[in-house]
Amino acid sequence: MSKVAKRELDFHTGDEVVAEIERLRRGGYTKSKNWNLTQICEHLTHTMTGGMEGFGFRMPWILRATIGHWIFRRLLRTRKMSSVPTIERLKPKTSSAADDDVIIDHCIEVIGRAEKYDGSFDDYPFVDNLTADDWRQFMWLHSAHHLG
Repeated sequence: MSKVAKRELDFHTGDEVVAEIERLRRGGYTKSKNWNLTQICEHLTHTMTGGMEGFGFRMPWILRATIGHWIFRRLLRTRKMSSVPTIERLKPKTSSAADDDVIIDHCIEVIGRAEKYDGSFDDYPFVDNLTADDWRQFMWLHSAHHLG
């Protein structure tokens, strides 16, 4: 079986992310990697909720201030994200069977919350001095990476 080429997407709003999720749910899709739409939505829900409510961990200050800062700024500038291993707590727990509308709908609700979120990112694990707008752009880039 031949691999499906990854699509290059670039979302700038939560509405664009939701529109693509709905398009994939209605029109179907071919997986290009390991996760189906439900699993992607579960992962996106974990990462967005963690950003708003806390992840319960932080990288050491020196990594946040150097590597984390550099990577984050580069992502926002280039609007491209490379694949890296997903930490265990952010991996989807659902099976790769048929898509689950409850999980997908929950993701869409969380995207709506993220669109309006203007709280603190003082405990964000990967980078310091994060603004809500930069965090949102990172979430939309992250969504494009997985939905591509």
